[in-house]
Amino acid sequence: MIEIAQILIITKYKPNFAENYLEKGISLVSLEQYSNAKDNFLLATKYNPNIIVGYETALKRLIELEKFTVAKEFEQKLQILKKYS
Repeated sequence: MIEIAQILIITKYKPNFAENYLEKGISLVSLEQYSNAKDNFLLATKYNPNIIVGYETALKRLIELEKFTVAKEFEQKLQILKKYS
């Protein structure tokens, strides 16, 4: 998991990059800061309205390729994103 300090730096230089907000939201969920996490997930979907569909597609493909470790990471991110957005 990326540290929040790193994400803040990355977000400063790429403020419209949805993946930054997704990672920050996931980090905030792990810190039990659910309201802030939700705000970041909403920004992720604002900058990439298809982020959920993209993760679902990637997850299916990773499973087809038997890349189960990476698929598990994608599945966890997808579940968190769906729950809090």
